[in-house]
Amino acid sequence: MSTPAISSIHHVTFTVSDVSASIAWYRDVLGFTEEFHRQHNGLEKARLYRGDIMVTFAGHGDKAEPGRFSERRVGLDHLSFGVDADAIEAWADHLEANGVTWSPIVDGISGRVLSFRDPDNIALEFYTID
Repeated sequence: MSTPAISSIHHVTFTVSDVSASIAWYRDVLGFTEEFHRQHNGLEKARLYRGDIMVTFAGHGDKAEPGRFSERRVGLDHLSFGVDADAIEAWADHLEANGVTWSPIVDGISGRVLSFRDPDNIALEFYTID
């Protein structure tokens, strides 16, 4: 029996400490557009888009476990956004202009990588598409 097809990643959901603050940061720094922000099934939820990329946020209210994100725990290590090779330097300048701490651009396995973190310390990166 063959494995059924998977056509894409539908979305990535981040558990965040403050949904409104995350919406503002992803909008203002990364250029995402908010589709909705509401309560659903006991969670505070939001959906944002940038082109074909969808990210969602979940706020767990009083059921949230304390502590900041760490890629060293089981779960998400990081989210990588693909960018054209000629855009990575512009992203470094944009992050700097928005007060976002970022690591120097380095050579990855198949392109150049610019790593940074969101307000909840979630590891993000821009990775060039060569």
